[in-house]
This record gives sequence, structure tokens and C-alpha cells, in this order.
Amino acid sequence: MKKLSILIILTLIFSVMNFAVEKQEVSKDIKLGKVYFPKTFVYNMKDYKRGVYRVILTEKEGVPYFNVYNKKKELLFEEMAVVKPYEGKYKKFKFRVKKELLKGYEYFRIKVTKPEKVFLAHFLVKQKVKKAKKS
Repeated sequence: MKKLSILIILTLIFSVMNFAVEKQEVSKDIKLGKVYFPKTFVYNMKDYKRGVYRVILTEKEGVPYFNVYNKKKELLFEEMAVVKPYEGKYKKFKFRVKKELLKGYEYFRIKVTKPEKVFLAHFLVKQKVKKAKKS
């Protein structure tokens, strides 16, 4: 009787653990966490100050988007991701994140690499207006 009850309890525990693992795999969102934008950037004719924003890579109807949130976790905007195939030879990782200012400081880029695809988001950096010198 004890063996049967222990077997039932272990079966329940393993089934709950298996369900939890399956539940995690269903969510395709990748939380990139807090991303520091080093310069003021422009999105949809609106300026956003430099600083920390929360970024999540998500999918809607098969189309990937980068969701950008403020510190209060309020959605500011969604940026459609550029998708490219991943041509690297190393494919034993879940994902990699790279954040960088592109040459000339015109764009800030977030690059998420998965074993099969690369997802890119480009944010236009606000350029300072140069004042003309008076002669």
C-alpha cells in the first residue's frame, strides 16, 4: 500500500513538472530586460529621452515585434522587427542579444540572434542641430 501511494505521488509530481516545462515553451516572448538607450531617439515623430527602457521581443500573428516599455511598465510603442536568416555555424544556444550604436551614430540597434533567425530593431538617434557660425 505504501509503495502504491508513493508511486502515485511521484507520478503526480512529475506530471506537474512536465506541464510547467510545456507551459514555458508555449510563450515565445523573449524578455530582453532593461536596455539602456545611450542617446535620445525618435519614434513616430516623438522624442524619447536617453535612459533605461524595458524591451520584449514578441510575435503577433507570426510577425515579430519589439515592444518598448517605460520604467512604469507602460507600453510606449511596438517596432516591427527585421528578420534575417542566421548563417552562423554555432547553433547550440537559445538566443543572444547585442546592443550597439551604428557607424555615424545615426541609429541604435538591438540585435537578437536565435539559432535559425536574426531579429533586428533600429531606432533613429536624434541629431543635434548645428548652429551656423556668424561671420
